[in-house]
Amino acid sequence: MRGNTDSQKFTSLTIVRAGLFIAMSLVLKIIFEIYIPLAGIPALRINFASVPLIISGILLGPAAGFISGAAADIINFIAKPGGPFFPGFTLVSALSGFLPGLIYKYIKKDLNYNLLNTIFISLLSVGFVSVFLFNGLLTFDGGIIYDGKPLSILYIVGFFILVAIYLIIPIKVTSSNCDLSMNKIVFTVSVTQLITSIILNTYFLSVVYGKGFMIFLPARILTNFFMIPLYSVAISAVLNAVKGRFKI
Repeated sequence: MRGNTDSQKFTSLTIVRAGLFIAMSLVLKIIFEIYIPLAGIPALRINFASVPLIISGILLGPAAGFISGAAADIINFIAKPGGPFFPGFTLVSALSGFLPGLIYKYIKKDLNYNLLNTIFISLLSVGFVSVFLFNGLLTFDGGIIYDGKPLSILYIVGFFILVAIYLIIPIKVTSSNCDLSMNKIVFTVSVTQLITSIILNTYFLSVVYGKGFMIFLPARILTNFFMIPLYSVAISAVLNAVKGRFKI
């Protein structure tokens, strides 16, 4: 009898916590969201709504994270529809909670996350440049030419500085934080954003709006260059604040 009571309490507490993360995601999405038009449609949305969903998966597990993500998307569409309802976007939101939970539940070994993050940002950088080359926007005829005009050296330097920051921040933060590995958080966010934001969301946008996949891809990759480190720092701060209340 006691075991059943403990199980029921745990389930009720999980539901309450999941509801809290859903509410946080809705607030961040409704109040702090920025729309950037791509190909004449509001296809790029910059917000921190995924942060509470990622945290829900890490703290509550993949199942609770999946439900939190799906519920957050459906409730948000009812409260503030930003376009046509499409089940694919609900799936993406659900995976934003599910994948981090999966990583933290099953990847227990002390992997070399520094190496994995280096490989990821290298592949993301190559993919970003390759997309522009594929679309004919970037050429190397007598210099670096973007859309028929010489590309300023400032953009090139800025790109490499951004990549360096992406790699250095996790190491610096981890060195001052022995409790939670910032490198694993960056890895978790990177994998989650790659699958959900860069691949699936881009594909679903191309389906919904009838535009080419490559039209949306460059901006979404570039956005994640900025958002992945920001997401990681925010998630690390929250996890360290609640580490005494949760088993991470």
